Order: sequence, then C-alpha cells, then structure tokens
Amino acid sequence: MTKHCIICGKDAKFALKGASGYYCEQCAKESFSDLDLLESLESQARALKERLKNKE
Repeated sequence: MTKHCIICGKDAKFALKGASGYYCEQCAKESFSDLDLLESLESQARALKERLKNKE
C-alpha cells in the first residue's frame, strides 16, 4: 500500500517519527530544516520485515 504526502498527494518517502504524517521528498525538505526528524518509509518497511521474520 502506497503512502501519500499529506501536503501534495505524491508518493511519500518519509514519515514523521512517532506520528502518522507522510511526506514526499520535496515537501519534507521544504517543511523541515532537519530531515533527521523524519524516518524513511524504506527503513520502516525493513524494520517491519525483520520483526515478522523474527516472529516466525
């Protein structure tokens, strides 16, 4: 399931840590001076995959 940017609706690449807001790369750079506040959706997917793997 593809997440969409809450500002422009494009495919999101980042999520706000600890919240449900998603952002495309351009909107993330425009909205946050420090992208360290955000987590890449790719890293979230890897972490979930690892948790599922360890559960088996």
